[in-house]
Amino acid sequence: MRIPDSFLDELRRNNDIVSVMTSYVNVKRTGRDYVCACPFHSEKTPSCHIYTESQSFYCFGCGAGGDVITFIRLIERLDYLESVRFLAQRAGMSMPEDEISDSGVNRRTRMLEMNREAARYFRDVLLSPQGRPGMDYLIGRQLQPNTIRRYGLGFAPEGWHNLHYYMRGKGYSDDELEAGALVVRNNNSLYDKFRNRVMFPIIDRRGNVIAFGGRTLEATAPAKYLNSDETLVFQKRENLFSLNFAKNTKESCFILCEGYMDVIALNQAGFDNAVATLGTAITPQQANLMKRYTGEVVISYDSDEAGQKATMKAINLLGEAGISARVLKIPDAKDPDEYVKRFGAESFRHILNNTADAVEFEFNKLKIGVDMYTPAGKAEFLKRAIAFLAQLHSDTERMVYCSETASATGQSASAIQELVKEKMRKNRFFEQRETEKKLIRGETKRDAINPDAAKFPVEEKAERGIIAYLFHSPDMLKEVEKSITAEDFPTAFNRKVFISAANCIKSGANLEISSIGGEFTAEEMGRITGICKQGDMLPYSRDRLRDYISALVKLREHKDEKPVSEMTDDELLAIIEEKRRKMST
Repeated sequence: MRIPDSFLDELRRNNDIVSVMTSYVNVKRTGRDYVCACPFHSEKTPSCHIYTESQSFYCFGCGAGGDVITFIRLIERLDYLESVRFLAQRAGMSMPEDEISDSGVNRRTRMLEMNREAARYFRDVLLSPQGRPGMDYLIGRQLQPNTIRRYGLGFAPEGWHNLHYYMRGKGYSDDELEAGALVVRNNNSLYDKFRNRVMFPIIDRRGNVIAFGGRTLEATAPAKYLNSDETLVFQKRENLFSLNFAKNTKESCFILCEGYMDVIALNQAGFDNAVATLGTAITPQQANLMKRYTGEVVISYDSDEAGQKATMKAINLLGEAGISARVLKIPDAKDPDEYVKRFGAESFRHILNNTADAVEFEFNKLKIGVDMYTPAGKAEFLKRAIAFLAQLHSDTERMVYCSETASATGQSASAIQELVKEKMRKNRFFEQRETEKKLIRGETKRDAINPDAAKFPVEEKAERGIIAYLFHSPDMLKEVEKSITAEDFPTAFNRKVFISAANCIKSGANLEISSIGGEFTAEEMGRITGICKQGDMLPYSRDRLRDYISALVKLREHKDEKPVSEMTDDELLAIIEEKRRKMST
């Protein structure tokens, strides 16, 4: 059964959307509404609007939107029912458990239990004679027994069906194991995803095992580290390794590392504030996640070219999230793991405390290998500085370091600012040209929410117009249904929205974004919110509505026409005569 509307209305009243979103992002008042930097994508200018009257939000940059329940679904990666429970707990409300179907929660709960059982299996194997290769590796990396226990480390033995058959014996079906990314399907056969690998459970903030990372012991393996595929409970862009420990740290900052072993080595040395991304460069979601627990992050990436690019991206994303960043310079060691082993924890804390501001650190590196006392050296530094400053997202930092560059090269700050602006324009031009090339090659993403839209561009626009009109003027439903029905909507997604909106109106309920939230995914709710907000940009006139309806009527009439090849001579002559009559009038 569905959650009672009366309960949902009370839930939203007790969870003002501005108050809820303020606990995750910095909001700024603009008139009676608010704006903020979107927590779901990277941006320099805030494009996420919070509407107090409708208790909704919408990002004009990425299309995320909906009511307060949708926001929690997106930011906490929960399903609809879990988000309702989350907000109910926040407001001190009791859930009407007897009226709610728990099928979605049960799937999620069962997957988490399955992951925990798999983690136990990997741990038990590690502690058995079969796990000796994995234990030798961990001992060789100087991990202590309590550290191995603390992180729940394990071992996946060689063989194709060890975990597969074990989990079957625990009552989990092949479909569940495949959905949880513990086994892989090849044609019609299933086999273990992780084989001959040291296993690192990935644990979320609530202490749930949501995924695994596996480090191979084979020198010729194509991938040193292998992570779980994304599942119902795991999205790699929105989680951090060891955040379950770091969120409780008493340290003033987080240490952002590249790999699991760096994090574990630092934790063993007493630095419980270390975290790592999960096989990818830092994402806006991860930056915003860290913002909830700290205001400062020390970036500890490799010094190779890939590491430098990742550092630059991290600086920008952390800055956009409102986090100050510093870059760790590790002398005489390739990474934190090696440094701690060679020089000890106190020495590492010393270099950590004396780490420079991230932008300053990167800027000073531009002078390495350059003779600043010669014209050629200054020219080389200027070239490097312009390329670097054009990548900065912060206008303030760019202005400060334009002045630093001017002082170092003897040029005027205004001239350097113009050179940087020109470089930024060129960067945007090349990015746009690359996007156009992808368009020509057909490499752009299809509309995953409404894939039919590409086939019916005019009609799809009319569909959106009708939907927006109904949210604005629900009393116009009868007028709409005089001419068209849901079957006249050619795109499946908009048809579903129209049906849901019409049913809500006919039931006597108030049609609002939140009224239909339980029927759609969080991403779909963003699309529906966008339809309404974009519809608000034009006046709601009856002529406008009639134009939208007319577009769908024309499509229906066109579909109803008999192909010429199937017409009799009399039918064809009648059509020609009718066209002549219309032309002469």
